[in-house]
Amino acid sequence: MPLIRKTGAPAPKELGLFWPMQTTEGTTVEVYVYASALQAFDPDSVGPVGLLKRHRPLLERIAGEKYDPNGTGPLHITENDLRAASSGEAAADEIG
Repeated sequence: MPLIRKTGAPAPKELGLFWPMQTTEGTTVEVYVYASALQAFDPDSVGPVGLLKRHRPLLERIAGEKYDPNGTGPLHITENDLRAASSGEAAADEIG
């Protein structure tokens, strides 16, 4: 039997890529980035997981800078965070 769209069903949700990081005190923090943010930042066709692997050092640095010990819930990295960190790296490369 074929599947059909369910009437009144919500729209598909954004794909989020989650991974755990740990503070120096041993607290685990869930970090995530939306696939669309990664794809807007780097339009290569390797897919969201490939982009996560490629940019993981940058994502982890951003997460470390954004981490708030008093914050609640997972830490969200946005496309703006990626662009700001990337432009900061480019400026540092020009100086160095």
